[in-house]
Amino acid sequence: MNLQQAKALRQWIRDVNQLGERYGYEDMAGTPDYPDPEYIERFEAGETPAQVIATDFGGQTPSC
Repeated sequence: MNLQQAKALRQWIRDVNQLGERYGYEDMAGTPDYPDPEYIERFEAGETPAQVIATDFGGQTPSC
């Protein structure tokens, strides 16, 4: 992973976590410094943060 990809991953993790907070999961994708390996794979597969949330939470209503 080059520097540009690493920066994009860090921002993607922040974006996923920000959306996940609405469902009560503060660091669901790990932290930008220590991302969850599953979410790295999802980033590399091209999923957007919105797609991750839709897959993980389906039709659930945000708690916050």
